[in-house]
Amino acid sequence: MIPKVTGDTVNYAAVRKERNNPAQQKKENEEPKVLSSSIKNRSKAGFHRTTNAFTEYWVKGLKGDINSNFYEFLAMGRVPYILGSATFIGVFNAASQFFDSRGMQQSKKIGLKLATGVIFYALAKTLSKDLITRPVSWATGIDIEQPYLNVVYPFPKVITRQPPKPNDKNGSKAPVRIIQDLDPQYQYQKLWESGEFPRIDLVKPEFFDKVAKKNGLGENLNSAESEVKPILKNVISTATTASRISSFLWAACGVALAACGNWDSYYDTYLSGTKLGKKVVKKDATFKEKMGAKLSNIWQHTVEGTKALKDTFKTSAKEFYFGAPGSKGFKKHAGKALLFTAAGSTIFGVANTIIRARNMGKNLCDTKVIDDSKDSMVM
Repeated sequence: MIPKVTGDTVNYAAVRKERNNPAQQKKENEEPKVLSSSIKNRSKAGFHRTTNAFTEYWVKGLKGDINSNFYEFLAMGRVPYILGSATFIGVFNAASQFFDSRGMQQSKKIGLKLATGVIFYALAKTLSKDLITRPVSWATGIDIEQPYLNVVYPFPKVITRQPPKPNDKNGSKAPVRIIQDLDPQYQYQKLWESGEFPRIDLVKPEFFDKVAKKNGLGENLNSAESEVKPILKNVISTATTASRISSFLWAACGVALAACGNWDSYYDTYLSGTKLGKKVVKKDATFKEKMGAKLSNIWQHTVEGTKALKDTFKTSAKEFYFGAPGSKGFKKHAGKALLFTAAGSTIFGVANTIIRARNMGKNLCDTKVIDDSKDSMVM
């Protein structure tokens, strides 16, 4: 429903009340809600931000839409990252048509190897975050990856229609303003994404009691929320920093893993299909026999390809850890050093976050630090 309002003043609240659509009214009454920190919700949030960044957010920004916000600006940061990776991969495959047969084959292999590196980079960087956030969540009760669905009610869209032509005797000379009520916008954000402005208003009181108990503040506190806030901000800061440093080191391991081993053999065996078994079908075979042969070949190729990928991954991991055959010195131990550095950063990040949270809990419980009879700290 698009109400028409004439004149310079629009009572937008009254326009909302006049709606008779129960489904629309229910939609307008939606509030932000905390989501479970499951892989499904986190994947859904990432997919939502990525698709909208490519299809909607940049259009609103270029138009100067008054409903364009900082959340959308940050979401668009993944656009050049993805496009750059795709360009990095495609540049070799796009140029392969200008080479001879051998050059074309080598160019495609380089492109596939780069694609493998990008995939391993993204997987290692994404999955390694849980190595920090999960242990910290178990120990402190604070999950910095906790998502929530934010609901934003945009400003209405105002459309001004020009008055009718002078020869139209029945028309009014005053312009007509049409107020179009836009649907709510949804944003998948993280509950503790900001250390300065955490969304404390969205969590239940039981959350603060749980955090207080896990970090040594005790139970049945008079104001668990106020006493937990310093610990909450401390964990957000230390865990976020540790997660980012660790994830980039694990991502480097993923790229190095893709650069090691005989991946060219895997590309020749599976992706080209030249070395895969194939069930031959006679020309006069029935449709049923042809479809059965195709399904059989797909299944066989999947099994053989999976086995080839598994074997290649093993040889790649072995070369990454022990070094390539015949290598010496730094080249021999570079992969091992990178792996231990990534693992060490993860262990240190988890331990540092938990220890600092526990120490802060002890300090808050120390009567020499806080005087309960006063509102200020004893210096």
